[in-house]
Order: sequence, then structure tokens, then C-alpha cells
Amino acid sequence: MDSERRIAATIGAIDSAIDEKQLSAAVLRAREAVAAELAAHTPTLTVAAAWSEVMQRSVATAARLIAGAQRPGWTWFVSGSVARGEASPGSDVETLVAVDDGVDDDGKTTLLASAAEVHALLERCELRPDTNGVLASRGRFCRRRANWVERIERWCDKPAEDRGVVMTGVLADATGVHGLTHGEDELRTLTVGAARHHPAARRAMLQDATAVRAALPSRLRLLATQDDRVDLKLAAVDPIVKIARWAALSAGSTALSTLDRLSDAGTAQVLDIDDASTLRDCFLSLTRIRWRTHAGAWMTGEPVSERLSLSALAPAERAAIRTVAREVGGIRRKLAYLASTSSFG
Repeated sequence: MDSERRIAATIGAIDSAIDEKQLSAAVLRAREAVAAELAAHTPTLTVAAAWSEVMQRSVATAARLIAGAQRPGWTWFVSGSVARGEASPGSDVETLVAVDDGVDDDGKTTLLASAAEVHALLERCELRPDTNGVLASRGRFCRRRANWVERIERWCDKPAEDRGVVMTGVLADATGVHGLTHGEDELRTLTVGAARHHPAARRAMLQDATAVRAALPSRLRLLATQDDRVDLKLAAVDPIVKIARWAALSAGSTALSTLDRLSDAGTAQVLDIDDASTLRDCFLSLTRIRWRTHAGAWMTGEPVSERLSLSALAPAERAAIRTVAREVGGIRRKLAYLASTSSFG
């Protein structure tokens, strides 16, 4: 309870920060409070939600500080695990900006420069920008509202063009954090609506979710190469997140968290109810392992890597990861087969 109060207090300090020094100090205290929650054996999803809120509020405060007394006519959104409330130690910040339609080209150029300043400020507070470039300081992710509406429709209609699948995924996770004029769900609601009207978008999202990009090393490979490292996020977490996102879009759900999306998909019978339950259990297991293995480096300021050595884990965790890989792999193959034999998706 004391650590919960400390987290609430640090979030209040982030909200009220009047300069970089105060914001940086508040973020550091928040990280320490979140780590204390983890040490107190608070459920990891609760810890992840707390750290996600810290990061969301930090983006909002950084945008406020950079704007100063100006009214720039922008709305800031975050995406990815931070938006879903599932941030882990070392998670980076994905951002988007919706610019008021009345802002002219010169004004938008100024906003892009200001967005870069926001991310520079966040990075000095040790909240690093997205390594894949989902940043409000890039023109692709800083658009006028009318352009967002037009592009969302186009990406869902023709998902193979202009990175439509990637953009739909980013927007399906977006939640507003600063300068809200149309609600925090503005971009996500538009995306869910467009996906419902365009089956091609849902099919493409399912194909992306069931594609194999990484896998756990087999025991035969371990014997041959002695390399037991695995990218846990790429091999196991991302497939669950993507399946849940596709399933939520197919069910017309605007839920954000992976667990809520899986529940909605099971209720809507987009996913088999047992498969949805299995994926929920797998996601919970992976969340616990990632927080336990990443927290130490995160607290000491060292780089956090998603690549883990299986031999460095406790036997129970190794067994859990192999079970997750087997369960997720089976569901992924099942969905891929259904998608190939029917209009499923």
C-alpha cells in the first residue's frame, strides 16, 4: 500500500512538473516506486500498468513543457505496450500527433520540430524513443486530423500498400494523452470502424499475426550450436499481442489491453474460448518472466535486451517458456490453416 501511494505521488509530481529537472526527478522516483512494487510481489500486470501510466503522463508533461504558453493545436497519442498498459522494463515510447486542420504548412513544420524536442526531453529523462521510428517528430506520424481519417480508410482498404498493416496496428493501439479535443480513443475508434468495413484489413492483420518471425531454439539446435538465446518478445509475446489485436478488430472491440481483447474475442466467438483462455495464461506467464529478468538491468541503467539465455533461467521458467511456445505455436498454426481454407478473419 505504501508503494502504491508512492506511485500515485510520483505521477502527481510528473503532472505538476514545471521544468525538465522536476520531470526527470519525478520519473526517477516513479521507477523506484514501481521497482518496490515488483519487489513486494505485486502482480506483474499491475506493475506494468503502473509503469505504463508513468510513461503516458511523462509524454503528456513533456509535450506541455515544450509547448509552454503556446496553443499549438496538437493532440498527442501513445501506442504500443505503453498505450496498452503492458510496458516492461526498458519499453520505448511510440507516439503520434493529430494536428488541427486549421494549422498551415509552416505551423505543421514548427510542430514537427517541437515534437522532436519533446522526445529529446523524454530521452534525457531516460524514456527512450521507439527504435522502429513510430515518432510524432516524423511526418508519417504527425498528420492533420482530416489526413488521419483519409489514410486510416485507405490503409484498411488496401493494407498491402504504404505499410498498411503496420499503420493499422499502430493506430489500433493508440490512446490520447495530451491536448485531447476529440477524446483519447479518437484514432483507435476510427481504425476499428474502418477495419469492420474492410475485410482485407482483417485478413492482412491475421496473416501478419500468424507469420513466424522467431522461435525458441530446439533441443537439437542447442546440442549442435550451444546457442540457447531467444528473443522472447519476438518469438512469444508479439504473436499473442498481434492475434489479440486482430481478434479485437474482427470483433469490433475498442479494448486496448491484450487480455481484454482476448476476452472480447472469445465472447464474440472470433477466437475459440479455450484458445482465448490459453493465450491469456501464456501472456500472463511471459509478463512475469520479462519483468523478473529485465528489472535488474533497468534499475541500474544498463541496456535491457529481449534476448535471453535459457540456461540462465530457473528450470520452472524454462519449462514455462517452452510450454508457452508450444501453445502459441499450435494456436497460430490453427488460425493460419483456418484463414487459408475460408473467409475466416
